[in-house]
Amino acid sequence: MNRAEPSDTLMSALSDHVAAQIGLRLPRERWPELWLAVRDATGDAGEEANLDRCLSQPFSRAQIGTLARHLAVGETYFFREPDTLMALEHEALPRLIAARRAAGLRRLNVWSAGCCSGEETYSLAILIERLVPDSAGWDITLLGTDIHPGFLVRAEQGLYGDWSFRGVAHDVVERHFDAVGPGLHAVRPELKRLVRFSYFNLAEDTDPGWRMDLIVCRNVLMYFDPAQSVQVLARLHRCLADDGWLALGAAETPLAPHHGFEKVALHDAVVYRKQPIALQAPLEAARAAPPLLPRPEPAASPVDEAARLAERARVHADEGRLAEADRCCRAAIAADKCNPRLHYLHSLILEEAMRFDEAKAALRRALYFGPQFVLGHVGLGRLCERQGERARATRHFETALGLLGLEPAESVLPESDGLSAVQLSAALAARLQEA
Repeated sequence: MNRAEPSDTLMSALSDHVAAQIGLRLPRERWPELWLAVRDATGDAGEEANLDRCLSQPFSRAQIGTLARHLAVGETYFFREPDTLMALEHEALPRLIAARRAAGLRRLNVWSAGCCSGEETYSLAILIERLVPDSAGWDITLLGTDIHPGFLVRAEQGLYGDWSFRGVAHDVVERHFDAVGPGLHAVRPELKRLVRFSYFNLAEDTDPGWRMDLIVCRNVLMYFDPAQSVQVLARLHRCLADDGWLALGAAETPLAPHHGFEKVALHDAVVYRKQPIALQAPLEAARAAPPLLPRPEPAASPVDEAARLAERARVHADEGRLAEADRCCRAAIAADKCNPRLHYLHSLILEEAMRFDEAKAALRRALYFGPQFVLGHVGLGRLCERQGERARATRHFETALGLLGLEPAESVLPESDGLSAVQLSAALAARLQEA
């Protein structure tokens, strides 16, 4: 059987097929990984004829589980993105709990969508236990869902190593977890009773019929195509109670008003409150939205199209035409969403337009897709410094210095206009000395 990797045309079609069913679009450099995942999931896709058959039918749930095992990102830990959790603990959840008490309904439903191995769901349970000391008299459901069967098994087990608790206060670990072995902790039964886990695929066109008070869906939609994101947001909107709240990841694009949510800025986080308005059907919204740019030539690959659009964005920015640069850069990101350099370019355009909070969000996305991307930390440090956040700026500059120490001294850094690692190191060290 021929096990050679298919042509770019077939791999592009395969990437579209997988993205449509699990919401995860892989960049071109991960296509070999995608090919292995599909072969493992289908068992017979090694020949082009079999691959054509694979493209003509949906994956089964078991096959989706296999794809997720190969392709899903499993990096998470307790109390990740603490600014968002603080906003939920001090704003969204207290309002919901007070409203339920006032109505005589001691019921609270929370959904952790894309829960991975469960750390986020249990973190939410800890917050709720703090806020509802009489939780034994409440009907509380914290539902964690994912498409990765291995993640769900680990979440159900509730066993975590020390690495899952990085940055978590020792007393929190002692209160809610039992030490069951060297560096291994088990969720205590009183916390575990609040939580359950289940399979759910956000990319499928299915309404679960749930009525949730809070939905936390962090670092999931960033992998979806824009049309898919609109569909998922409409589904989440329908699943929320009329006074419900939605939390997205810090690195994700802010929602526009037409998505049906009101943005609520709290300290260093943004959460969303449901607005009782009718949403446009996704297809109608897509038809109503004017195209930002001419349709790309069919022969161009997404990565090539993204590079072309990024170059246009740079030209527009150099000419001071920032609105056009912004549109081109957003179109480039839509074509190659996981490329940290494009998000970095977007941050520079937004910063030039004095849209500093959006520029910081773009840099967070750059670092999410490229944690070792030095210029992302430098840019965030510069923006934090500009906004008077000295401690945060220092942390980002120090992180950048640490990463630069891993680079060859004379290596030229991507997106640095020819600056070498040693040159940037010297500049950052001088900047930190002045602070």
